[in-house]
Amino acid sequence: MAAQDQETVSSMLVWNKQLFTLPDDLPLDPALRQAANQIAQEHLARVRALGPAWIAQERAAARNPGLLSHAQIVALFARSVNELAIWSVESGGPEQDEAWLKAALAPMACYAPASPYFSQRIAMIQAAPVDSRAGLLAGERELLSRWGTKRQHQPPRPTSQELQAADHAIARMRAGLSVAAAPMTPGLAGRLFDRDRKPGQSKAADRWDQCAKSQWWLASQLASGKVDKMTALTIYRYSTMIDASDYAPASAQKAAAPRPGDGKQAYPPVAGFFGVQGSTITETHIDDQGKFIKAQVVARAITVPGVYDNAPVAFESLFDAAALDAAEKRHKNSPGNPPVVRTEMK
Repeated sequence: MAAQDQETVSSMLVWNKQLFTLPDDLPLDPALRQAANQIAQEHLARVRALGPAWIAQERAAARNPGLLSHAQIVALFARSVNELAIWSVESGGPEQDEAWLKAALAPMACYAPASPYFSQRIAMIQAAPVDSRAGLLAGERELLSRWGTKRQHQPPRPTSQELQAADHAIARMRAGLSVAAAPMTPGLAGRLFDRDRKPGQSKAADRWDQCAKSQWWLASQLASGKVDKMTALTIYRYSTMIDASDYAPASAQKAAAPRPGDGKQAYPPVAGFFGVQGSTITETHIDDQGKFIKAQVVARAITVPGVYDNAPVAFESLFDAAALDAAEKRHKNSPGNPPVVRTEMK
């Protein structure tokens, strides 16, 4: 069992080393690269120390002190992915928040969308004003020091309406309607309004689009004066957050097909890989003719093997698409229903 545990910890270290290794061709100032590498080494030492404790916690949860199984490894992987997600949305303190606002709005903030997540964050620090680097690096150290601990002040997930506001604004612009928003960069405008471009052509391109779109919407919210800075920053962080779909194996990345005959939605493959369970509650709006207007997710209750101490941030939205699709199909034409209907999908 000791040998098996050591192999499990080694696998965790290998995965984290891949995530926290800076590519040689990433253009960084030497001092920033040195500081980032030091942070990465500190983190790998932390992961090495956490491994045995996580294994023991998993065995305690299973009430099996001799637990050795594939399920245990997947559970530890899920916990690691969730820690990454928390890192991407959590605040490192007021100084880091102010510095991160500057970094997120920098022209080159979306430079490295295809790089490992640590490299993306360091590339943003490189793009940020030089006088904000100390605060950003201190914030990274603070956030990573919390890895594996129970968070006391984890920022709540913004509402579906808040996270979809940028897409709704873009839809209005495509329809020729006026929108109060900051000007888009030519690159983002060209990609979003290219009629011949198909989404999903590459993961790197999709990530760049999401990063640039979130940057534009952050600038728009701050310019409007209607949203306070921390709310806007939290929406930005969640809209660019990495989640379980980014790290599930290729076999679990394919879209789920509806179950034939029974009208039920298929279990999303990514959720199936990680053993995610729970329910999603949608709120469907219907006009006075019984026609569907819109649906939005209003609550979730999600459990994930391996994720105990903190909200399963990386997994919470895995059932959203299926729940919204089911709500729309169920109320496509529902005369006699109330104007707002709540539905729970388990």
